[in-house]
Amino acid sequence: MGSVDNEKNLGAALEENLKKALTELVMLYLLSKKDRYIGELTELIKRRSKGTLTIAFPYSSIYRLLQAGYIRETEKRYAPDGRRRQFYFITAIGREHLNMLLSTYRLFIGNIETILKEEDRENDGNN
Repeated sequence: MGSVDNEKNLGAALEENLKKALTELVMLYLLSKKDRYIGELTELIKRRSKGTLTIAFPYSSIYRLLQAGYIRETEKRYAPDGRRRQFYFITAIGREHLNMLLSTYRLFIGNIETILKEEDRENDGNN
């Protein structure tokens, strides 16, 4: 049973690392489409990922993006729920950074898929 628990822990660790690595990419991507407030971002991410990506502390990511100059605050305005919210928008530097992140992500994931498919082909040939 220890082996199964260890595998679950390793799977959880991989998932956590992927979330950390991709959260800012996803936030920048969504902000590249339109200005959004934090609650809208987190709900949209949760909904579009079918619950697999939830952001418990979105402010830490937002602050990093603000500090790096990738996003900026707009003037507070009313959200669809009628409450005044702080909206954020992506900057030109943020768009450049997003393009670099997307390019790196696509190359990396594509190469991982190639490795996995090649391994599957090699195993199919040995059976």
